[in-house]
Amino acid sequence: MTTKLWNDKHLKDDARQALETSLTKLGLDHVDLYLIHWPAVKFPGRFVEAWDAMQTFKYEGLVRSIGVSNFNQEHLDALNGATPAINQIEMHPTFAQPAYRESLLKQGIRPEAWSPLGMSKDLANPVIEAIATELGKTPAQVIIRWHLQLGTVVIPKSVTPERIASNFDVFDFQLSPEQIAQINGLDAGARLGGDPLEF
Repeated sequence: MTTKLWNDKHLKDDARQALETSLTKLGLDHVDLYLIHWPAVKFPGRFVEAWDAMQTFKYEGLVRSIGVSNFNQEHLDALNGATPAINQIEMHPTFAQPAYRESLLKQGIRPEAWSPLGMSKDLANPVIEAIATELGKTPAQVIIRWHLQLGTVVIPKSVTPERIASNFDVFDFQLSPEQIAQINGLDAGARLGGDPLEF
């Protein structure tokens, strides 16, 4: 179970109240993962106070793991104490962030892709479609497998039971190094969401 700390709740007391509210709404005494949603440039530096509070929450057993979302390296460098377990960032074939992904892994931070299918835009890419046809898989399955083989946590969003089941069915095949290279070649810096330096 994962939930997030919203941007206007970064002060210590606000962060505690926000977590308590989330736990009450979820009917739980703890969550598995608690993330700072954005570094929130509107409130400069407050995410550092939020991070300190979250380390306390972990010590108290209210959360099992703590992480961040949409943090650039400069935001990570400002944190004190524990290393985030996760950095949830926009990542998909046409916005792959390969250097940053590798840097996160070297720091012991697992990258997690939000919008892993590029808001569905990457599904219609001819390279993805060709690999899917070759493997007898869906374009979504190919992209999810690409993420997994690169070491990325991936949780595609869907409300359709058939798609949810299909998205889980990605452990009976592997992409070849050539197929990985083809998908890597699609990176065009095509950010679809907000820029962490501006949001």
